Amino acid sequence: MTTITKGSLKGLIQEAIERINNGVSKTLTARNTSEKPPQDTRHLTDTRTRVSTLLEYSLSYELNNILLEKKLEHTISNVLWNVFPDLVIRDNQFNNQYGLEIKALHSAAEEKSANLHTPLSLIRKEKDFIVILIWGWIREKTENTDITYPHIHDVGIFDAWLIAKMRDTTWLINSGDRVKGIDISTPIISSPDGGYKAEEGNLGKLMRIHLSNASSPELPHFSEMNSEAIEYDNFKKSIIYLGLLETSKDINNEINGVWEKKVGVTEAPARATVFASSSLENFKLHFIAGSKRANTDWNDVVPSINTSDVIIQLGSKLDWKIFKHDEGWKEVLSGKKPDIELDNISCAIIG
Repeated sequence: MTTITKGSLKGLIQEAIERINNGVSKTLTARNTSEKPPQDTRHLTDTRTRVSTLLEYSLSYELNNILLEKKLEHTISNVLWNVFPDLVIRDNQFNNQYGLEIKALHSAAEEKSANLHTPLSLIRKEKDFIVILIWGWIREKTENTDITYPHIHDVGIFDAWLIAKMRDTTWLINSGDRVKGIDISTPIISSPDGGYKAEEGNLGKLMRIHLSNASSPELPHFSEMNSEAIEYDNFKKSIIYLGLLETSKDINNEINGVWEKKVGVTEAPARATVFASSSLENFKLHFIAGSKRANTDWNDVVPSINTSDVIIQLGSKLDWKIFKHDEGWKEVLSGKKPDIELDNISCAIIG
């Protein structure tokens, strides 16, 4: 019987993703670029949920085909009820050998709020994995078609037990002045009336899970947790950077500019830095991420900037500010959700 490890699983999933990106994503989930989806918050959330569900199914279908083609003596089953995990890898006796919890996150979402709230007692170490798919809209123009489709840009695969252990350990350490505990299946926290209540839903948000610096090296499995935490933190940083890049591309497409990534910038900067630009006929749009020091002029950040150029600053959660020069650089518009505010952003840049 073939043994499936985290490393071999990642290779199989990356092969499945390549098939998705070059196959069903460009047919079954593609749209004509001229077909604009609803832009209000509720419909936007519904669209992301629907795309994520379709990507999850596409992954299960392609991964199952690969396992069969390679004769690896395993198959994929979709779990038909809403519990952990989403997919099960079965052996040739149809036994549940491994579990895959799929989280498909839109790169341009201002708050990537997928959760891992499953109790540690229900997760199998080295057998259950979290698979995080990062997707974004890609426009592809050919001689005959102009389509936009959901493209999976990156994937992270992590031991679900170690991630859940990190989640619980850090949550318990960061108690502040409240009493916390984990019941058989439910985390509880003290309430102002002197009693206890179930934790309010913040525990387990994927982008917030980390291993506290106050964690003791004497903790059981500390070395494994620490190693997974480093890999997980690096992946979260790549998600933030990818969100910045994809948002800048979306804005560029809206204003019909020529987009260019800044050479040398490989991650989301802490200090104000140009990470991309968009060239138009009469001016240039500079995309900047990171915080600006007080009293620092934008010319210190972009030495070659012209007074006819435009600056847009994006935060780690994709909140945005647009600056134009009028006897000095002045903020002309700001917002928090660029993917549903593209019309306003475009008008502020070009107008």
